[in-house]
Amino acid sequence: MPPAFSPTGPSFGAHVSIAGGHHRALERATALGCEHAQVFTKNNLQWFARPLDEAGVAAWGEARECTGLAAVFAHAGYLINLAGEDPENLDRSRRSLLDELERCRRLGLPFIVLHPGSHRGRGAEAGLEQVLASLDWIFARFDGATRIALEFTAGQGDALGRSIEEIAWLLDHSAHRDRLAVCLDTCHLFAAGYDLRTAADVDRFVRGFRRQIPWENVVCLHANDSKGDLGSRIDRHEVLGRGRLGGPCFEAIIAHPAFRGLPFCLETPKGKDNINDRTTLAALKAIRDQRPERKDRPPGRG
Repeated sequence: MPPAFSPTGPSFGAHVSIAGGHHRALERATALGCEHAQVFTKNNLQWFARPLDEAGVAAWGEARECTGLAAVFAHAGYLINLAGEDPENLDRSRRSLLDELERCRRLGLPFIVLHPGSHRGRGAEAGLEQVLASLDWIFARFDGATRIALEFTAGQGDALGRSIEEIAWLLDHSAHRDRLAVCLDTCHLFAAGYDLRTAADVDRFVRGFRRQIPWENVVCLHANDSKGDLGSRIDRHEVLGRGRLGGPCFEAIIAHPAFRGLPFCLETPKGKDNINDRTTLAALKAIRDQRPERKDRPPGRG
């Protein structure tokens, strides 16, 4: 049976392992109490993998139907750097992402989350231009429906995507904007300098975001507490309520009408037998489901 969740609030899920077959990830997600799931399409620390076989795709389809998860989406491998300068590495990155998009097509995934890349000391402007060229290269070769969701980063080192302005620039200058989307990450935003610890902070972020990017571009939120302080540029995730962001941050996000209907995905330490995911998902659903239905007008553009 499909998991029940409130249409007046976000849905909750987690990143789950594909060990033993992609369909096993859906079974694990359901056992954890997920309402949706995020997966890697292959080993995230390898450039390429063997093509998906027909039996695996069929098993995935059966598991999708049986588990009834509200949504399943992908996260790209960590080796990919669309901003790279080295020709060999850039070529591998582009072909690797193209391969992942084809795998997403076969699995019927609506989007794949991608870190924009690292400029490797060349400066943000040159790096963003290279990302744009890489996206053009990829979309010239991929005609499927899967979108690329650019993820905000913590801004560590030479990482791109550390600000609303950088993500907005990529969207505004891409010839394929309708094939791009945005993934928010609470740990990354906080580490990059966006305070989210109170309801007023969350509302301030949403308003600032909307001034540069239509909110409809946001397709998911990685719900992660932060081991680093505000503006630390430290990308280290913590279990919700145990880090520098704290529990009130996530209560405020759940209560904010802009996040209604968005999938919240945990990428936090799982603990023994996934106990952290289990307890966190149950706590998040309890917060959402005990709230009275809000009559706020759904968020619009601007």
